[in-house]
Amino acid sequence: MERKSPWVIAHRGASGRFPENTLSAFWGAINAKTDIIELDLQLTSDEEVVVFHDKTVDRIFQIDSGKSINDYSLEEVKKIDAGSWFNPEFSNVRIPTLDEVLESLPRESSLILEIKGDKEKLVSSTITSLENMNKTLGSGYISVKDIETLNAVNECTDKCRTGLMQKGRTALETIKMIEENEISIIQIRWRNWNEEEWQILSDLNKIVTVFYSDREDEFEYLLEKKVDGILTNYPSHLVDFLDKKI
Repeated sequence: MERKSPWVIAHRGASGRFPENTLSAFWGAINAKTDIIELDLQLTSDEEVVVFHDKTVDRIFQIDSGKSINDYSLEEVKKIDAGSWFNPEFSNVRIPTLDEVLESLPRESSLILEIKGDKEKLVSSTITSLENMNKTLGSGYISVKDIETLNAVNECTDKCRTGLMQKGRTALETIKMIEENEISIIQIRWRNWNEEEWQILSDLNKIVTVFYSDREDEFEYLLEKKVDGILTNYPSHLVDFLDKKI
């Protein structure tokens, strides 16, 4: 029997139980029967697409440098422990490239790829990797924070859906962007939305994903709002919650 909507979206993989944005976290999400895996993309100094979230490497590399992932070559990145910050048992974990993710995960895996950093080159390299491996994103999409990047993706390919993130905008600013642009998927920061704003969003009839939730009381609320997808750090918790609703 299939679960009811919404999609379970593993935020940076099963990042509550594994080091975020690593193959360990992605396989943890798959084993939890996640619908979609969300991950972040940036470029190294030699323009290789790697999976990494932060503006600086300090939290993950456990250093105080202020450097970004763009300051490191892929060879340098691959030498660095990307798991011990989470738990010493993951000391052998490394930051994966996008190609490694696409090669490792089951072909039918659905992915949300968030574009960060150097947009033009990152967008083209991401699309190239997908095309070279003849990989689609399934129920997922390419996630961006501005209209410029959304348009850049749409100009590069018609084989991937695109979605806009709310990021630093208010709910009303987000609604205005949806109304003024061709946006089919929107990821909102839902906690600051009032009832009137929720209703306007519902009337726009878009695919709505929400960032994020790890609690059952919030799952219940978001289910009542009929959102299409919930980003969570603990996908197994959301899967179990939804299974009880069948």
